[in-house]
Amino acid sequence: MTTRHASRLVVVNAALALTIGILISGSITSAARQDRTPPTIPTNLVVTAITETTVTLAWNAATDNSGKFSYKVRINNLNNSAYNSLASVSQSETTYTAKFLATNSPYTFSVYAVDGAGNRSGESNIVNASTLADTTPPQAPVLEATVLGPSQVQLSWTKSMDNVANHCCSYGININGSRVTEQINWVAGPPENLTVVIRHLTPATNYSFSISVWDWSGGNVATSNTVDATSEPSSDIVPPTAPSNLHLVRDDGCAEVWLGWTEATDETDAQADIEYEIYVNDILSPLAVSAGVDFDFVYGTAAGDNLFYVKAVDRSGNTSAASNPIRLFLWPC
Repeated sequence: MTTRHASRLVVVNAALALTIGILISGSITSAARQDRTPPTIPTNLVVTAITETTVTLAWNAATDNSGKFSYKVRINNLNNSAYNSLASVSQSETTYTAKFLATNSPYTFSVYAVDGAGNRSGESNIVNASTLADTTPPQAPVLEATVLGPSQVQLSWTKSMDNVANHCCSYGININGSRVTEQINWVAGPPENLTVVIRHLTPATNYSFSISVWDWSGGNVATSNTVDATSEPSSDIVPPTAPSNLHLVRDDGCAEVWLGWTEATDETDAQADIEYEIYVNDILSPLAVSAGVDFDFVYGTAAGDNLFYVKAVDRSGNTSAASNPIRLFLWPC
């Protein structure tokens, strides 16, 4: 019995020793595998090229004992910290082009390396660079004009391109050499063209039109070709009757409503040819209203009272008196 117990004790002790050995060996191996060494610092960061919205950088490569790491490029806008960012660059690259920067703006850049274990090197040297000012105007649009009747001309022009991506464009309409901002209804067209209907022109009158275009980064302006158009003659000087029964059709929320009314009549033009203008707080809505309709969509001012009324316009540009007004409180989104 004693011998048997001793044998069992030896076996148990041997198994325990083996288990402890395995645990110790595993701990040593795990500790050996844990990487706590950061990569070396990338050096000699330099700026190699600058444009209006880009800065290209280059640096000397870092190294790491694991053999695997990546770079982080720190981009700081000195005029607006909200545009600061951090870009990732693979280990195989030692150059980077920061894009979509603000024009004519100062920046600082630095680089550091991070390995797979999260160890981070120190920062490289910091370099300063300012993007170039944008002094190039957009491409001048090509303009065409089509007479629609005694009081309307439709203008269509090609969409402009600019040397700075995503910084184009705003357009202005010039009539007889002067900028106009009222009595214009925008019409949807193909992506490569823009269209607008000029309204309330005098019948049997010659007009010259041009389009000014400017970019958003430098305010550089270009002007289209000038086209002439003569509105059709008309002897109609009597306005339509005023629209009536203006009312709310539907409130879509977010200060968006549909208004309805009883159509106007005219002694010369059919109801299908009468157009309507919606006024919001005494300002003409820029949204186009098709002829021959008795309701349409309009924006108001959110979180406040809005006064709406409608006027009818015939083909000769004669404008009716205002409809009954309605006042609506519009809720924000």
